[in-house]
Order: sequence, then C-alpha cells, then structure tokens
Amino acid sequence: MLTKIDAEELLEQLYATAEVLGSEIKPAAASLMIRDLRQYERGEVEQALARCRSEISGRLTLAAILERIPSADAFLSPNEAWALALSGEDDMDTIVWTEEVATAMGAARPVLDIGDKVGARMAFIGAYEREVSKAKAEGRTPKWQVSLGYSPERRQDAISEAIKKGRMEAPQVEHLLPSPHGFKEPDAETPPEEKARVQANIQHLRSLLDDDTDAKAEAEAERRRKEDARRQELIKQAEDRKRGAA
Repeated sequence: MLTKIDAEELLEQLYATAEVLGSEIKPAAASLMIRDLRQYERGEVEQALARCRSEISGRLTLAAILERIPSADAFLSPNEAWALALSGEDDMDTIVWTEEVATAMGAARPVLDIGDKVGARMAFIGAYEREVSKAKAEGRTPKWQVSLGYSPERRQDAISEAIKKGRMEAPQVEHLLPSPHGFKEPDAETPPEEKARVQANIQHLRSLLDDDTDAKAEAEAERRRKEDARRQELIKQAEDRKRGAA
C-alpha cells in the first residue's frame, strides 16, 4: 500500500518514465494512474516502471505498468484453478484455495455431481473468469482460505505447502494444524512433587486439545452435512430442468 510520500515520489517517476518513452502524461491522468496503483508496494511499482522504460516504446499506459507488477496478476489461471478445485474432492484432503475458486466450484458442483466433468469444467471456468474479473475491477487481490479435510496428516501437508508458497502466514493458520501429541515428560531425576505437577499439567493440556479437536470435528461434520444437503438439492434441480427441456 502506497503512503502519501510514496505516491508523490512515484508521480515524479511516472512523469519521467513517460518522458523517456517520448510521450507526456497530463497531471489529471497521472494522478488517476497513481490512485489505481495505490494498493501495490512501492518497490513493485518502481520495478514495473523500470521495465516499462526498457521494454516498451511510445505511450505509457496503466495496463503496461500493471502487466509488470507480479502481485497484480496473482490469481491462478482458469486451468490452474480447476486443477486445484478438483484436488479437494476427497473429504480426507485439506484444500487451500481462494474465494473465487470456491465460488466457481459451487457453480460447477451440480454438473460435476451428475457425472459431466467436461460440462463442469466449462461451468467452472466461466464462473471463475467472471469472479476474477470482478475482483480485479474492485482492486482486490486473492484471499487464500483453508477448507479442512478429515486427515490431520494431509491437513498439515496442505497448510505447510501454502505457507511455503507465501499464500498464507504461519500465525494465521497455526491453530488449524493438528494438535501435538508429544509432550516432554519429566525425567527420572525430577523430584516426585515436581514430577506429579508436570504430569498433571500434561494431562490437562491433552484433555484441552482433545476437547478442541472434537469440537472442530463436530463443526466440520455439520458443515459437510449441510453442503451435502445443498448439493443434493442442486442435483435434483438440475435433473428437473433436464427433464423439462426434454
């Protein structure tokens, strides 16, 4: 996000870049361009302007700058998004996806559930492209979120991979990782009173973790029951429409 000082200094760089390219930008147009760039980091915008100076000729446009800002095109391609959505078909798997992927999969789900994978892919891509276009028009970047599966091991793998790819921050999702089972037990040299106190604390922590895990499992099971009921309703509607068309 650009600060006021960043915006003022980038405005000067914008004028200079346009001049290097042999064109001019009116103050009103330049101010609008800076306003449209305010959601990005200053370093990214400066690098994009530098690339514009070396890669293009003629008029400097906002589109040319945005094409050279990595985070401006942070959305997955439609095919990448479809592959990601399919990876969450197994209830045991945890999937880390964006709101746009989740929404598009919701649109494709009724078609996929009746066995038409080709039609489902077409429905997904159409919905995904609309959602991404809407997000870009509103100046939004991808917001990654976690849909938990039942397998603790796969959950840890999926979340760890998302952290490695920079899609999520560790503090944001560490509470979703499987609860630790190994606590350091007191050794043989620990005094009896201290040993009893430590073991009591360990038992208490284990009970808290177990209670929390059970509550999360129940909540997730209820969510999936509602999803399944909604899915069946959509399948029925799709079949009714198909019979009506016939």
